[in-house]
Amino acid sequence: MDIDDKFHQINKLIESHRNGDASAAMARMGLVYGANYGVSIPELKQIAQKFAGDHELALKLFSEDVRECKILASLIDNPVQVTDEQMDSWSQSFINHEIVEQVCGNLFWKSEYALSRSLEWCLSNDEMLQKAGMIIAARRAADPSVKDDVFEPYIEMVLNFDEDQMSIARNSAAFTLRQIALRNETFRSRVVTLAQSMAQSEDENRAWVGGQLLFELEEVEE
Repeated sequence: MDIDDKFHQINKLIESHRNGDASAAMARMGLVYGANYGVSIPELKQIAQKFAGDHELALKLFSEDVRECKILASLIDNPVQVTDEQMDSWSQSFINHEIVEQVCGNLFWKSEYALSRSLEWCLSNDEMLQKAGMIIAARRAADPSVKDDVFEPYIEMVLNFDEDQMSIARNSAAFTLRQIALRNETFRSRVVTLAQSMAQSEDENRAWVGGQLLFELEEVEE
C-alpha cells in the first residue's frame, strides 16, 4: 500500500468516527482548526496503531489543515526520523493548547533535538512555544541519562514568568517543575522552596502552581 492509499484509508477512518457535537464543543473552547471532525484521542490512537512508524505518511498527514490528521501524524511518526527542520516547521501549527500538547507529548520529546528546541522555545516570546518547551522538558526530566544541569534553567524560567505567561503555561509549568523535583533531593528542595514562595503570590495562576506543586510533592513523599 503506497502513501496515497494509506492517506485515503485514514481519511475514511476519520470520517467513520466523526462526532459533530464534539467538534462544536471544541470550537466553543477555542480549539480552532481548518477542519475538525471531533474524533476522540483514544479513537485516533487506535487508528494510528496500524500505521505506526511511517515517517513519510506522518509528514503528509501533518501538511493537512485537519485536526485529526495533525494529531495522527504525531502518533504515527518515527521520532528517530524527526529533524530539527521538521520541528520548526510543525511548530508553526501550534495555534492552540491541544495541538501543542499532542505533538510535543506524543512525538517531539522523543527526538534527539528535543532539549535544544525546548530551551530555545521557552526563551521565546511565543506563549505556545513556551508551553511546548515546558512539556518537552517535563517529559525528558524522567530520563536519568540527561545531566542535571540541563534542567537548571527551567526553574529560573518559571520564576520569571510574567502573569500572562503563567496564565497560558501554568499546567505545563507545574508538570515540568514536578518532574524536575522528582529527579533528586537537591531539585526537590529547590522546587519546594520556589513553590512555597509562589503559593503566597497575589497572582492567581502563580499561587495555583505553587499550591499544586506542594500538594503533589507531599503526595509523592507519602
